[in-house]
Amino acid sequence: MDDSDKYLINGLRQGNIAAFEELHKRYYVFLCLISEHIVGNPCDAEEIVSDVFVKLWNMREKLEITFSIKSYLTKAVHNTSLNHIEHNKQRNLLTSSLSDSDQKLLSWDSDYPIGRLYQSEILEILGQGISRLPDECREIFLLCRDREMKYMDIAAKLEISVNTVKTQMKIALARLRETLKDYL
Repeated sequence: MDDSDKYLINGLRQGNIAAFEELHKRYYVFLCLISEHIVGNPCDAEEIVSDVFVKLWNMREKLEITFSIKSYLTKAVHNTSLNHIEHNKQRNLLTSSLSDSDQKLLSWDSDYPIGRLYQSEILEILGQGISRLPDECREIFLLCRDREMKYMDIAAKLEISVNTVKTQMKIALARLRETLKDYL
């Protein structure tokens, strides 16, 4: 581990915001590229990397990194990206079983009315949360999530900067997480 890494890790352990910001500045784009390569979606990749940095900050006092911080963060993003894919597979399996009565692998059919009610309640609350987003924020969120457009394409379509798209997506995700906090 080089001296720069040692300095940043020690600063992070002590709650030094500047050290955290330096780590973020130094590795964010690199980690997003790794995650996007794994998950195939830049929106999801940015969310994954942001989550890794939040976890890093939250557990900063317990950090035991004996090798490079870049390797540590790369491994964390890699594992979180794989977990994201697995979670999506399970969610897709659930969705397909709900919509296809012939493939009841894990279904909330008439035997599980509470499960169906819970799912419809979550979808309704999510829809309400999306509708309460500011207009530009909602439009950007829907273009990214429903049409699976990349940030650059959304920026070009709406004639705004990519940073504006990123900021609006962060706002949308934070508000929707807050809306669904009792269900997640």
